[in-house]
Amino acid sequence: MIPMDEKGQLSVEVILFVAIILFIVLGVGVFVNEQSVKNSIATAVRFGAENGTTEMGISNPGTLPVKVNGIQMDGTKKVTIHLSREVNPSEKNTILKSVQRSLSSQGYSGITVSIS
Repeated sequence: MIPMDEKGQLSVEVILFVAIILFIVLGVGVFVNEQSVKNSIATAVRFGAENGTTEMGISNPGTLPVKVNGIQMDGTKKVTIHLSREVNPSEKNTILKSVQRSLSSQGYSGITVSIS
């Protein structure tokens, strides 16, 4: 027969072990969720910028091509788009409108987008 205090000790150890595992899983889950949100925002921004540059090319056949070279993020509230060439204010406005449409269609708001 097992004495009562040994049985109680086993149950405390199991509870602590389960608590540690749960803590680790939750910690990893929070990190993965943040990365997933950043990836979704970056994808929406790139998609919107590429749609905007395509729209410029269709509406103004004489314009030089513009390529999205990269997306830089500072957290989840500030995004900078790096383009292959300088764009004039009208082109910049077209791209920014397209990016905002893309972000809002994915359910994101309050994100500051700039072009460099």
